[in-house]
Formats: sequence, C-alpha cells, structure tokens
Amino acid sequence: MSVPEITIIISSYKREKQVIRILGNLIKYKPKNLKLEVLVCDSYSNYSLDDFLEQKFHNLSIKYLNIEKNVLAAKRNYGISKSSYNKIILLDDDCIPDENFLVFYLKELQSCGEGTILSGVVEFPKDYINNYKHIKFRNSRHFKSNNIDKKFKMTLDKIVAMNMGFIKSEKSDKLGYFDERFVGYGFEDYEFAHKYINNGFELKPVMARIIHDEGLPDLSKYLKKHYHLGRDGMKNLLNISTNCAKQSIYYKIEKNILFKMIIKIPFIYYLLSLLEKTILKYDSLKIMYFPFIYNFVRLVSYSKGYLDRNKVELSKINKGWYE
Repeated sequence: MSVPEITIIISSYKREKQVIRILGNLIKYKPKNLKLEVLVCDSYSNYSLDDFLEQKFHNLSIKYLNIEKNVLAAKRNYGISKSSYNKIILLDDDCIPDENFLVFYLKELQSCGEGTILSGVVEFPKDYINNYKHIKFRNSRHFKSNNIDKKFKMTLDKIVAMNMGFIKSEKSDKLGYFDERFVGYGFEDYEFAHKYINNGFELKPVMARIIHDEGLPDLSKYLKKHYHLGRDGMKNLLNISTNCAKQSIYYKIEKNILFKMIIKIPFIYYLLSLLEKTILKYDSLKIMYFPFIYNFVRLVSYSKGYLDRNKVELSKINKGWYE
C-alpha cells in the first residue's frame, strides 16, 4: 500500500516565532504513515529556520522559499506551483495546527476527490476569548467541530483560505488559484471559492482545527482590516468579478437606500470615527458583552473605507499591508 503524501503551504511575512510554532506542531503530530512536505513561502523576512531545514526527518521535508511579490495570493500560488504532491493544505502564518489537524485532513483528502474544497475549524486562544470581548465575538463567527453534521452547509462566507485543503488537478490548474490582483485586504478567498463553486466544485467542512493567534489582541487592528475591506477589498472584487461581488453582504449593504442616505450626512466621517473611538473604549472595559456592538463597529469601519475608496488608486495600495 502506497504512503499518502501531502504538501502544506505556509504563506508568511515577518512572523518567525509563529512559523516556528507551526513547524514544531507539524513535526510533533505528523502521522507516521504520511509523507509530508512543508513549504514556507515568504518575502525575504530572513527567518532563522536552519534547525528545521538541516535536520533529516522521517518522511518530512521542509523548504524555505522567497518571492519578491509580498502579496498573500502570490505566495499561495507560488507554493502550489512548487508543491511535490497533489494533496494541498494552505495555512497562514498565524494559524497553529492542533494535534489532530493532519489526521483529519489526511482522512478527508483521501476520500473527497478532486472536486472538493475543504475548509477547517478556526478558534482563538482560550485566554484571549475569556479576556477580550472582541476576540469572543470573532471566535463566534467561525464554525466549530460540534457544528459539523449532515445538515451543516458550507457557504462562501464561511470558507477561509488560512485553513484550506484540496487536491491539485488539471482542472484546478486550468481554473487558476488565487487572483493576484487582490491587493490590500479582503475577498481573495471569497472570490476563489465562488470561482470553484461555479465550475462544479463542492465546499466541505473538515474538523481540522487551527488556533488563530495574531499576537496580543487589538480591536483597532481588526477594525483596520474592515476599513481596508471597504476601501480596497470591494473595489478589487468589483473589478475582478462583479457577479461574485453581488453575492456579498457588503455589496448589498452598499446598495441599500438607508446606507446611501447615511453616508451623505454632513460630517459623517467624523461621526463614524467618534463611534469607533467610543466602542474601542467600551471594549477595554470589564463590562457586559454585547455581540451586536462588534457587528455594528465592523460596519462603521467598512463605511469609512467606502468613503475613502476613490481617494487611493489600487496600484498605489501597500501590497504588503499585512506586514
């Protein structure tokens, strides 16, 4: 019986400590009956990975690759093009796989076939969930292992490329993978999934879990992502695939009459900024958790980005925004 083979692609930039944690867990929890290739795709952060690269592991190869283009989509695509095996798992550099991560992916990738895109479980560190209200909210936005049953249906808004698996094939090569025109933040995994669904692929959950550890929680950084989603992400998506954009809740919000009226209110940008500051203050206080507040403030930050959308050309956006 042949030994199963998987390539894991870790897209990274300036997160050496997290990458070392990921590699440590993959080495520790790799099933003995698995040939594993790990490709760390970076943009010259100059990680010190010699301890991993120089060791000879049983059925495990670790390679450190660098490309000039500091764009998440480009790193994923480069890793896919350099993979030795056709069973692919994608990880971001702040996603720490748990002890059963490879076991669950191996099981699904051996049985799912070439027409399936898998997306795994995302959780945040427990101490962050317990001590930061906005992390508790973010954790609630992802499906969990106990949600996965026969009735559970994967949708575009649930899939994440930071914990994704599929089988590379002639069909997927022809379709292409992540659109490198996505700069700034947002929607590259959404557009990827939309493209594959429209070409007959199925989205399926997998119980493989990662711990999403971005470092010390900071609500302002989370809101910055939604600002960029409004400023750059939707603009990119509209340019790349209008049909995909129209399925997004954000597009529907932008076309809502009430939204159009509100953003025309005098001094609205100032008022939105004031709301952000107020909710940042609320988040820092040890008082009751109201999840609707975080849904609201995400929309506030997105709206600020929307108002700034045409002030910056896409070609001038910081392509390494996540650094």
